Amino acid sequence: MTQDLHKAAAAAEQGDLDALAALIERAPMVLAATDGDGRTLLDLACRAATGNIAIPLDPGTPDQHAAVDLILKAGANPSAADNDGWTPLHTAGMAGHTDLARRLVAAGASVQAEAYGRDGGSPLSYALFYAKAYMSEALAPTYPDNLRAAAALGRDLHRFFEGDDLTADARTGLGFYAPTFFPAWDRTLSRQEVLDEALSWASRNNQCDSMAALVARGADVNASAFRGTPLLWACYADKVEAAAWLLDHGADPDLRHDWGGAGHGVNAVALHLAAQNNCVRCVELLLDRGADATIVDGAHDGTPAGWAEFGGATEALGLLRRRSG
Repeated sequence: MTQDLHKAAAAAEQGDLDALAALIERAPMVLAATDGDGRTLLDLACRAATGNIAIPLDPGTPDQHAAVDLILKAGANPSAADNDGWTPLHTAGMAGHTDLARRLVAAGASVQAEAYGRDGGSPLSYALFYAKAYMSEALAPTYPDNLRAAAALGRDLHRFFEGDDLTADARTGLGFYAPTFFPAWDRTLSRQEVLDEALSWASRNNQCDSMAALVARGADVNASAFRGTPLLWACYADKVEAAAWLLDHGADPDLRHDWGGAGHGVNAVALHLAAQNNCVRCVELLLDRGADATIVDGAHDGTPAGWAEFGGATEALGLLRRRSG
């Protein structure tokens, strides 16, 4: 069966629908077979159709998506999880594939599946962590429905407060805070920490009204609740409106913080992230607000221009060179 699974997965990746259909017809048990990681044929096909969960988004080919549909139509379990609890819907959510997510949910995929045994590690949580609030409709109903998710989606936050205190619902589902390749976080779940994390998620999803509501409640625009300030995350996600709002409300453009996964950005600043990701509008905004174009990070002594060059961000590199004379 392992050999059949390997052949079927290869056919799905290549978009060879005839070969895939023939394999399933000859060996229907291939639909339930798993590889050494516990991944099913549907899981492997969804990974192939998303460029192996590529960020930025890899659309995949029409035939790769047709292969997913063929596997679903043949009766594959859309909620089957691998050894880590990861499901095909997690793949769609993290990669930002709206249509794929809709097709999986229509086939019965659970939006409440939790990867890696983490409370709240749902497909929507992965989508929102990576600044893909547009996935919320395809991954409805919202799970987990906490302060952080509501802030990232631009929804009313009042129901998460009783007077000045957070409700229990505000902290529900915060066991997930990042993919497993990020450093571990020794959480306190204090009021300040929960507010600051929610501000970070709101900023990367460009939810300025949410940001205003959280700051009014005490969230700190310069806090680094986990692996980066709100400004760093806004610039990573190219959310210039959120970045401008933060700068208008006291964010320091040159504040250093470790950003992203382990070693991703040591003592980096927002301009490093904006430059590397070719977020030209954010680069221009930061320079206009006095950001230091010569500042170096803590791992590579790289300037924003160096980060742009490393990332192949030619527009950002040109802008930085022009503005530095």
